[in-house]
Amino acid sequence: MDRKFKLAQLRAKTDRQLVILIGSALDGGLRSRAAAERAYSEVRALLPTVRDVTEAERRRWEAKLARLRGLLNERPEHAMARMQAACS
Repeated sequence: MDRKFKLAQLRAKTDRQLVILIGSALDGGLRSRAAAERAYSEVRALLPTVRDVTEAERRRWEAKLARLRGLLNERPEHAMARMQAACS
């Protein structure tokens, strides 16, 4: 029983750290095109691993991820202008 409790505590701590990491990556992805590409691939890989997060938070992340994807699909000069505007 003690092992299961410790494992649950470790998983909860990991999820909290992933929440912080994903949030930071998404916010940082708006700084530059390279940061957006890095953040997009990082968050896409991490998002499915987080279990202990509200549906509202997950939807916010997915919306930011979609916004990053949209910026990455634009021509670089247009995307940079929008990224800079989003940071202001």
